Amino acid sequence: MRKREFAIIFLQIVLFAVLAYSLVLVFAGSVASSLFSFFGFGLNESINTGEVRDYLLLPFMVLGAVMAGWAFMMLLIVRGPLRDGLPWARKFLIQSLSLWFVLDTFMSLILGYPTHALFNIPFAVALGIPLVLIKSQKS
Repeated sequence: MRKREFAIIFLQIVLFAVLAYSLVLVFAGSVASSLFSFFGFGLNESINTGEVRDYLLLPFMVLGAVMAGWAFMMLLIVRGPLRDGLPWARKFLIQSLSLWFVLDTFMSLILGYPTHALFNIPFAVALGIPLVLIKSQKS
């Protein structure tokens, strides 16, 4: 299997995982809350009440829905235009991933959640390295 084909398969696997994670946020926000707490960027003890946890189901659902749309769009681009070697596809995916990473990581650090900023790194690496390795044209 060529490097390009492997990278495209790998990207699809990662994007399916991101899509699944996004759907967990949409349909099981309380699970997401537990995961966030496990990773160190959950609720502060001073506001960890039933009412706050109930309210957070809405932002988790909205976040998951947006992420699901983003992951699905990226998956469609990977499975079509990127696989077909269209130069714009790789560029758009890299730009979208870069914008998310810079904004999300920067704001996590500014707001005092360095663990969340670290949480972004595996996603960025898993999606970014294959995109950097893929040449824009078919090889």
